[in-house]
Formats: sequence, C-alpha cells, structure tokens
Amino acid sequence: MKPVFRGNTIRAMDACLIERLGLPGRQLMEHAAHAAALAVRRRWPGAAVAVLCGPGNNGGDGLAMARWLHLWGHPVRIWSPRQPDGDDARANRALVERLGLPLMNLDAAVQGARVVVDALLGTGQRAGPQGAALDGVRACRSARAAGAAIVCLDLPTGLHTDTGQPLGGADEVVQADLTLTFGFMKPGLVSAPGCALAGEVEVVDIGLGLSHAVDPALGYVDLMLLEDSDLQALLPADGQLGAKWDRGHVAIQASGGAAVLAAEGALSAGVGLVTVLCPREDWGRLHGLAPEVVLAPPEALDPERHDVVVVGPGLGAAARAALLRLESFPGLVLVDADAIVHLNEASAGLRARVAFTPHSAEAARLLGLRRGKVEADRLEALRLLRPFGLPVLKGPGTLIAQPPGGSGAAFALPFADERLATGGSGDVLAGLLGGLMARAVCKQNAPLAATLAAGAYLHGATSRWLPPRARASQIAAALPEAWSSLTGAPAGSARPRG
Repeated sequence: MKPVFRGNTIRAMDACLIERLGLPGRQLMEHAAHAAALAVRRRWPGAAVAVLCGPGNNGGDGLAMARWLHLWGHPVRIWSPRQPDGDDARANRALVERLGLPLMNLDAAVQGARVVVDALLGTGQRAGPQGAALDGVRACRSARAAGAAIVCLDLPTGLHTDTGQPLGGADEVVQADLTLTFGFMKPGLVSAPGCALAGEVEVVDIGLGLSHAVDPALGYVDLMLLEDSDLQALLPADGQLGAKWDRGHVAIQASGGAAVLAAEGALSAGVGLVTVLCPREDWGRLHGLAPEVVLAPPEALDPERHDVVVVGPGLGAAARAALLRLESFPGLVLVDADAIVHLNEASAGLRARVAFTPHSAEAARLLGLRRGKVEADRLEALRLLRPFGLPVLKGPGTLIAQPPGGSGAAFALPFADERLATGGSGDVLAGLLGGLMARAVCKQNAPLAATLAAGAYLHGATSRWLPPRARASQIAAALPEAWSSLTGAPAGSARPRG
C-alpha cells in the first residue's frame, strides 16, 4: 500500500524537517531534484529537455533538476521568467546562471524539446494559474500535442492537490505523461480527473517520513492506495477443509438481468452458496442464471441459513420495501442500486450492519447534493456518506471507508478505466462484495473494510483482461483470471494465512 497525504500535511512535514529537525531546505530540494532528474534520464536518455520554472520551491526543484540533467549530457533549456521568491530557489537560479545554462523565452525553450518539465506550481496551488504560469501551462499542452513528453514535478500545474479537480478551466491544467510526486502520494493524484491528468505517477522519496519521528501526528494517513501485492492479505482466507456451509451463503434480493449479474459476481467470490430471492412470477426473467444458483421467493430469507443479504439490483420501485424489511435481519447487508437512496429511512441498527456501493449520482441523491458537488471532493463525500453505513464510493479511484472506530485510513483504488463504466458493472461488483462478505463472516477472519477493498480491487483489476467496449458479463467472466493472476491461487481459494 502507498500512503496518501493531503497537501497541508505534506507542507507541514516539510516545515517540520526544516524548522524542528534542522535539515536545510536546500538539501531537501537537491534530493528531490536529483531523484527527478534520474527518473527523466532513465526514460529519455540524452533527450533535449525544457524546464519551465515558477517562482516558488517547485520552480527551485526544476532549476536544480536542470543542473543535474546538464551534468549528464542532456541539452537543457530553462524558462524562468522572474527571480524566485525563496532563498533556496534563488540559490539554484544563481547556480544555473553561473554554469551558463541557457535561460530563454518560453517559445525558444520549448521549441524542439523531447521532454518538457512542468515545475511551475506545487502543492500550494489554491486558484487557477494566471499570468506567466498560465502561459507555461499552455506551452506544456501545445508541446504535448506536438509529441513532446510532459513531466510534472509533484503534481500537474492547475490541479487541486486534495480533490484532483482543475483549479481553473479544463484547458488550464497540465496533462502529464509522468508525474514525479515528492514524498508521498496526494489525494488529487488518485481522484478523477487528476488520476488521468497525472499520467504515470512515481513517488520520489525525499525523506519526509522522518517528520513522523518528530511529530507523530504528521503520520496520520488520509488514504492508503492499494497495489497488487496487497490483495492476498486482504482477502478472507479459506481453511484446508470444510463444507459449502463453511464458505458462506449469500442471499441476493434482486430482479431481472441485474440479479443474474450479481449472482455471477457472488459465484466468482468463491462463496459456498448463492440464493436469488425473487417473486416466483419473475423467475422467467432471470435469463442465463447459472444452474448453481438457488431460486427462492423473498419470504424465504432465513437468518439461520443466509449470512449476508445483497439488496437492490434491478428492484426499481420495490427497493424501498425490500430494504426496510431487512430491519429484522441480524446479519450484514450490502445495499446497491435503487435501494441506496432509501438508506436515509433505515434505522441506526440497520445502518450499523450496512455496506453500500453508490456511484456519484446515487451518493448525491442520498446526500441531497448535486452530482458535481460529490465529484468535486470525493474524500469529503466519503465522510458525509459514513453515517449511512460503510460506503464504497465507486468511480475512477474508488474509495472505501473504514468503520467507526476502525484503525487505519480509508482505502483508494488505482483504477480509472472506462471499460468498467458499463451497465451492469455495479451489479457484478455488488454480488462479488456480498459473496466475499459472506465468506468473511463465516470464517470470522477478515475486517469488513478490507474485504470490501479486496473485492473492489479485483473488480477494477479485470480491466486488464477486458476488450474495448466490454459488457458487464465480460467483467464477471474475467474475475477468475484476475483472482488467479493477482494472488497465484484459484478464484475463490485464497491461501490460508499464517
């Protein structure tokens, strides 16, 4: 997992190292610049590089980076339209001048460059770029359109550090091929559209973690970004022996094709039994339902037999009544689709047993907000959703909250692939999560948030195996291969811990 910190915390870490630990700020700048220059050298050896420098420390990083690239034989040109504001950046500007590195006007600096470095504005951005910074953003966008690679230092200029939203217009933010972010990941790099604007993201360790020894409060992590290597530890573990009852029984209260897709997701979780609860008169609509799935009417829900209930997919207007009937069900409930908006009518007791899977529009309806408000700050939306249950806020960079009193940060996923944005994709996810929850309940060996994160990660990872314009049924079909490839174990058979 990669820890993700908000911009204010990153700046506080930096200040802590300089002011309380006594590390010179210029040393941190040199470390960052050297690592960034190495990253460019590895990818584009000997390439001509233009470095566009703003007046702050981000520009100072760029000036020092230019010096290292020059030392290694890269043709380097610099645009630094004004003297830097801070002492460390000014010292690096003086160094490049003494070395005779070319300081040029913007057009001349960018002309013919194979790589253009955005060192205009860093984590302190609060408004859209203006003046010279906006000129630099536009030069980066034009250079990329002409075939140059764009490398951003810390984060793309024009992007909000914490939300991933453009601070100005959509054409006033740099589109990167590579972002070299210093110290730790930032929320804006794992939230849409920032995750797409940042391109490939590489974390450059500059020692900010030392601040945690001085001030432990600075070690509070806002998010943990999951990676492939984390999946095995998050999945509910199987024992070597056991019957189907020992692998959990999930009931899916759903209808139509959504019920079929949810059942496929649940089967892919390796749960022992899957039952679709649906009125008998609707059974004929369940085209393609796997023969392994049990069919029963809704009144057959039995807390002695069913470990978890998934409610909502395909229910439409019937979702409210179906959800509220679960007030008397003592087990965990996964709420999806049309049932989500009715969580504001559920009792505190039911909400305490609920995990739910809203996309931004469903979250907005539940919170009484505009969809754009949710998408503008997904971390804040996750916080607002928490009183309704344990949210899995779907979308590019899916977020999974921790339960009240739970240790650790919320989880973030690295997936932003339009092949997952198709009708029925959420139904597959709901079934998959319900199945994993049933396994975890039966084995009592996995925290709920971790189980949800594992399922959402598996679902997102299927994008690697999907064709263009994939259908939801293809997402379900790709789950076993994703499971096997990411864990080294057959689908539904996580290796036992220990």
